[in-house]
Amino acid sequence: MDRILLGWIVLFWVTAVVEGLQVTVPERSKKAMLFQPVVLSCRFSTSSQQPAVIQWKFKSYCQDRMKEALGMATAGAQPLSKRNLEWDPYLDCVDSRRTVRVVASKQGAVVTLGEFYRGRDITFGEGAELKIGKVMWGDSGLYYCIVTTPDDVEGKNEDLVELLVLE
Repeated sequence: MDRILLGWIVLFWVTAVVEGLQVTVPERSKKAMLFQPVVLSCRFSTSSQQPAVIQWKFKSYCQDRMKEALGMATAGAQPLSKRNLEWDPYLDCVDSRRTVRVVASKQGAVVTLGEFYRGRDITFGEGAELKIGKVMWGDSGLYYCIVTTPDDVEGKNEDLVELLVLE
């Protein structure tokens, strides 16, 4: 009987540790037409009873992605990408070489827009969805969904989606 009880306790403990905070973005890449609305989906699960803080952060491309789309990509990036197949010259660079800014954050019903986004139609949807009413040229880049809870520090607390704004 003690072994069965001990087995259940271990199973419960392992399940609790594995669960933790889990953030997932279902679409890794999203395209949107200029001046059209876009919804960036983000889902999370947590064992915390405290309200989560949801933050969306923007990081610009390391190189102009539109040049590639128009067939005008620079040749300098090609040899480097062949050396390391995991490296992407548009996405992989230090933050000091790109624009990084907070888009919006939400805690409970309180939503705060980052300075650059004030005055724009940006809201939160269901869960941690970010809704941008009209995308602009400068909105192309990486969007990080970051979820923080005070008492659930294990697991994966962020994920990202790439947004490309097209004409």
